Amino acid sequence: MKLTRKTREPSTVDMLRREMDHFFDDLVPFSWSRDNGGEALGTWAPSADITEDEKEYLIRMDIPGMEKDDIKVNFQGGRVTITGERKTEEKEEEKDHIRQERYYGSFYRSFTLPEKVEEDKIQASFKNGVLKLEIPKAEVVKPKSIKVN
Repeated sequence: MKLTRKTREPSTVDMLRREMDHFFDDLVPFSWSRDNGGEALGTWAPSADITEDEKEYLIRMDIPGMEKDDIKVNFQGGRVTITGERKTEEKEEEKDHIRQERYYGSFYRSFTLPEKVEEDKIQASFKNGVLKLEIPKAEVVKPKSIKVN
């Protein structure tokens, strides 16, 4: 079972979601967008890529500016959950921000995998701001054919 479909252009749903995000950002001055000088809500969702082949699922998530000890990865019931918190940097009292686009605070991402995996062989690594999860698929048990006598 394929987990993702690779496309070059954004889907209609993605474009609609972006337009709705922009619409609500314009309505609410303190929202996700910082274009209007608003404050962030304190939550954010790092971008992730998920790929698969016949042997494993691979999740790569961009989380720059964090330490590996600030990231938690859990797997339970076919669901991978990644949480963490990026702490704000010390602010210089004498400087005013003209624009601030980087998100700080807690994040939560969760992905449900469509097939059984080998939970004890999941590996996570963090290098140069990229979290990499290698999730091996479990061997599929093929039905045994029984001859009728």
